[in-house]
Amino acid sequence: MPDVLQGVQNLLVYAGSFVVVLSVVVFVHEFGHFQVARWRGVAIDTFSIGFGKKLLSWRDKQGVEWKIGALPLGGYVKFADDADAMSSAPRERIEDPAALAEARARGLFHAQPLLTRSLVVAAGPFTNFIFSILAFASIALIAGHDVTDINSVPARIGSVAQGSAAAAAGIQSGDVIRAANGQPVANFAALQAQVSRSAGTPIALQIDRNGQTLNLNATPQSVSARDEHGRVQTRGVLGVIGPMLLPSERVIERYSLVEALNVGARNTWGIISQTVSYIGGVFSGRESGDQIAGPLGIINVSGQVATSALSGPDGGDWGGRAGLLALSLLGLAAVLSVAVGFVNLLPIPVLDGGHLLFYGIEAVRGGKPLPPAAQEWAFRAGFAVMASLFLFATWNDITRLFPGAQ
Repeated sequence: MPDVLQGVQNLLVYAGSFVVVLSVVVFVHEFGHFQVARWRGVAIDTFSIGFGKKLLSWRDKQGVEWKIGALPLGGYVKFADDADAMSSAPRERIEDPAALAEARARGLFHAQPLLTRSLVVAAGPFTNFIFSILAFASIALIAGHDVTDINSVPARIGSVAQGSAAAAAGIQSGDVIRAANGQPVANFAALQAQVSRSAGTPIALQIDRNGQTLNLNATPQSVSARDEHGRVQTRGVLGVIGPMLLPSERVIERYSLVEALNVGARNTWGIISQTVSYIGGVFSGRESGDQIAGPLGIINVSGQVATSALSGPDGGDWGGRAGLLALSLLGLAAVLSVAVGFVNLLPIPVLDGGHLLFYGIEAVRGGKPLPPAAQEWAFRAGFAVMASLFLFATWNDITRLFPGAQ
């Protein structure tokens, strides 16, 4: 029964964190389209988070239907004259100049000038980038910059692996190693150095446990691995992780607002540049495409982030863990928001970048859009590309989560 309850709890944490993070990112993206459309006088019919069966809906004073769908895998803003949720075409094409002017005055999106349509479409991805900058900046303002000198922290054990040499010797989490073989141990790095050169050889450890001095003997296990030159190196390991930092030992520097915004901009640009480099590497053959993730991958990462925050160092302090959870999910949302903004700018029909590509062609053609048949075929091709990418990403997710499926 406890296993069943743990499974249910994990399911709720993973699913809940996924829905929260993705819904925030989707809302930010669609709100960018929505707000710029309102500023430009475009008539809006629907603002939806999620697809499928309607779970909740209401209409605002401007007649816009706000709704939440049962499938939380995206969202859309549907304009008054859209034939579909992707804004791929108007319900009725208008060519008569007088009728076109009337439709433009009524706020119909597809009748709007090229500049208005371009601003509305581009607003979604760029709002994602703005959100990421502000989210990273908020995290920097709240959490600050950890400048703790690890070498000034004593060799306090964070955790002990089951079946390890440390566990066999009776070492516990929170123990501070003061000396090894009679030599003072100043920090965790010094402990690692002593253990590394003592594979299979007993070490006499002097331990401070809650103010009490203990003397324990531990025999590091021998582990062999190849170095960067291909030579086999043998070292000793105790099976401990550290150092454990006490709150009083942490040194946090606080950012000013300008510094935090600079951190947010650097982080956002860093993700964009890494993504561009990775995609370029995939197409040139320098990188594998196995890092491309789909919904299952996002569920897994968001669940791991939430689980780590809830079981973090704050122990039973639910307020501290809730705060850590909020910051962790905000950071994940910021990363995902950059990805959503970047992907939507790709020049693939059905994405925002595809619409902008069509508008660029329309501008080059002197305000004359591509023929409807050409646009329809382009959207079909774009849908096929996105469906293939979705299947590829899902396969990557499955092979990562279930290695035996390969």
